[in-house]
Amino acid sequence: MSKTDSIRRAAVFLAACALALFISCVPRAAAQQAAPAAGAKAKSNPSAAHGKDLFEQNCSTCHGVDASGEDGPDLHGVPNSLGDAAVVNIIQHGIRGTAMPSFYSLSAKDAADIVAFLRTFEPNMAGTVTGDPKAGKAIYESSGCASCHMIDGQGGSVGPELSRIGNMRGPTSLQERLVDPGANLPQNGTGFYSSKWTEYLMFRAVEKNGHVINGMRVGETSFAIVLKDASGKFHTLWKPDLRSLQQEPGKSLMPSFKNALSPAQRNDLVAYLMTLKGAQ
Repeated sequence: MSKTDSIRRAAVFLAACALALFISCVPRAAAQQAAPAAGAKAKSNPSAAHGKDLFEQNCSTCHGVDASGEDGPDLHGVPNSLGDAAVVNIIQHGIRGTAMPSFYSLSAKDAADIVAFLRTFEPNMAGTVTGDPKAGKAIYESSGCASCHMIDGQGGSVGPELSRIGNMRGPTSLQERLVDPGANLPQNGTGFYSSKWTEYLMFRAVEKNGHVINGMRVGETSFAIVLKDASGKFHTLWKPDLRSLQQEPGKSLMPSFKNALSPAQRNDLVAYLMTLKGAQ
């Protein structure tokens, strides 16, 4: 064998060894890189509690404190319909040509937390309809519901409008509201008339002359509060002039129908409410 052939064979051998060493190292390097990535993912699980705070600060003015819509659309069920990634993208980048702005100040983690908060409303759509909608409509009319609630422009304005309630709540949620109307009402959000969803928190105000006013908060600042009573009358109160002002969470101007209606009647009323889905 010539000296040139020996050198050539040695070079080929060294190249083969180097290639083998490189191939054997790639899986280890990939595994080492994958481990921190998995750890980072574990640390970034979405937080619905943090998302709730972010939603109230950035989104509630348009979508309502409970995300069921105000100037902006109802967001219940949106993550399930579009997927979490799509909603995160909308939060961060907005929707061109619409009133939905971009929130570049929110990180992907922040947006994911907001989506996690929106996911907490999905149980509101649970349950099945078992009653008779026609009978339920008659119960709605005979029970005086229209004196407080509005449907398609007809009715009162003390309680929330029900024109789209069938798209916003499920049968189980509506059953719970009929039995215990004051449970789980939105309590956050301040600022004068900042959001209609702040108004359902009850307050008891006592004026210096002892006169008591019970009503739902419509707006509030550091020095004043506006309450709406059961008749729909507004009371603008200057806080320094009050003897006391107390929140009454768990209370509602809406009466409980636990004893006023039988379970079958409540099923019929829920069946009627579930037909109210607004313009299709």
